[in-house]
Amino acid sequence: MTLSTPTFVYAEESETPFGTAVLIMELTDNDIELQVFADGFDYTRLNIFDPNERKVFDGRARGRLKRQGGLSEVFFASEPSHYLVDEPDFDEPVEDFLKRWPNGPDLEGEATLSHVLPALPRIVSPVSAGEEPPVVDPDNPVIDWEPVTARFTGRGPVEIFEYQVILDLVDPERSTPWVDGGPRRALINLPPDMTELTVPAGFLEPGSYEFEILAIEMSGNSTISVGEFVLD
Repeated sequence: MTLSTPTFVYAEESETPFGTAVLIMELTDNDIELQVFADGFDYTRLNIFDPNERKVFDGRARGRLKRQGGLSEVFFASEPSHYLVDEPDFDEPVEDFLKRWPNGPDLEGEATLSHVLPALPRIVSPVSAGEEPPVVDPDNPVIDWEPVTARFTGRGPVEIFEYQVILDLVDPERSTPWVDGGPRRALINLPPDMTELTVPAGFLEPGSYEFEILAIEMSGNSTISVGEFVLD
């Protein structure tokens, strides 16, 4: 096969196609990273090549895992490049990232990397007037943001597929954490015409919360804005 913009390939002995292969970028207000997701059945090797046909990732199942049948689902992300959004040259590292991972056409239906990166969602509320997190009304806890209509680079429009709101209770900590170590977490998917979420009262308890708003573009690329609040 002809190798071009980052693509997944199986080991030569396997011809089973991926069920899903995704290669996207995720941008927050201080870092940007490449994320990879591959879902298939009975494969033992996952390679990724750069546009110059150099291998940048080689993952293999060995030993007992290989004898069991290999892999079916893999997700990983690159180490993010950390930059502060209020630095004047924040656009420059993003442009460097895009040059490092050029976009390209579909490669045998396996994965497409797009450079259409939405702008960061601008949080309307809750926002703090000072250094301390804002205190929200326990009877009307609302998270609100402006619609994302432009690209991060400012060049061209975007088509938002959906928004996601992730809500975490960070303090007090739970003595027996579950799965990812977080005490309480909610992930809520919203259609692209909704830019306001009233948090279900049954979810909240007194404490400090952190929330993320993800703007997910039709390409799968996403940007994330982070906020916080306190519930007395």
